[in-house]
Amino acid sequence: MPETKKRKAIGTAGFRRVFIGIMDQDEKVTKVVKVDETSGGAIDFKATGFTGQSNVVYASNIAYWISDAGTGTGKIELSTVELPDDVSTAVLGDEVDENGIYVTKSDVKQPYVAIIAEAQDLEGNPMWIGVGKAKFGTTDGDELKTAEDKGMTPNNVSLSAQAITRKSDKIVKAKATASNGTTLEQFAAKMFPSWSGDLENIDGDSPKA
Repeated sequence: MPETKKRKAIGTAGFRRVFIGIMDQDEKVTKVVKVDETSGGAIDFKATGFTGQSNVVYASNIAYWISDAGTGTGKIELSTVELPDDVSTAVLGDEVDENGIYVTKSDVKQPYVAIIAEAQDLEGNPMWIGVGKAKFGTTDGDELKTAEDKGMTPNNVSLSAQAITRKSDKIVKAKATASNGTTLEQFAAKMFPSWSGDLENIDGDSPKA
């Protein structure tokens, strides 16, 4: 039998950037926006709540059977230094007028998105966490704080999303590392269906033909 390749464990360190793929009604990614060192500044990324609920059946005075836990409805928390224009409009559904005024209306509609967050593994190579389908909500509010003796600090932006199972391929979440030979291009092909652009050269436009 052929020898099975031993894959490295995936640890995480830091948080460099996040890609958000805007999906159409068929769960195809039509546009990708990003938050990184050139646009918004990524601070924190947290994905929680994916553990499903198990049902335990008791019989003969013992726990006799346990159902498969499956997955739950995930929650995504993303913090940035600034809110990039294309995240505000394409992800959160805000409108911007000719005077550069961003407006959130009561009938705002946000699209479903797929997410790729990039950090590094414990060997210093890129690693990625993906979420198959989620929807961000309008930012909860704004908090301003006066400067103190140490000077002013940015008032960071907090974004929240709810994650569900992607119907087309049943993907909920994914993880990979370059230490096991995976590339960003390969991971994007899994997480961003039908999108063929170059994540290293995102400019907010549609993917290349």
